[in-house]
Amino acid sequence: MKNDTYTKVVDEVVQRMAQHADVVMNVEQVANYLGLSVGAVHKRCQRAQLPFHRNSKHLYFSKIEIDSALLGRKLITIG
Repeated sequence: MKNDTYTKVVDEVVQRMAQHADVVMNVEQVANYLGLSVGAVHKRCQRAQLPFHRNSKHLYFSKIEIDSALLGRKLITIG
């Protein structure tokens, strides 16, 4: 009986962790995620409305950072 309970709890924790896993997206993926055009994503990056990371010519986005920015939350970083 206890094993079933532990298994259910572990399964629930794994599901919740998977929901909060960070995903790295490119411009096209962010545009699709937000329902915007690629040009609109670029403009919002230029205006510092979306958090992004640059690798030479390419922009990359963290799903967690995008969600936090949209919700108006401050992102707490550890490290």
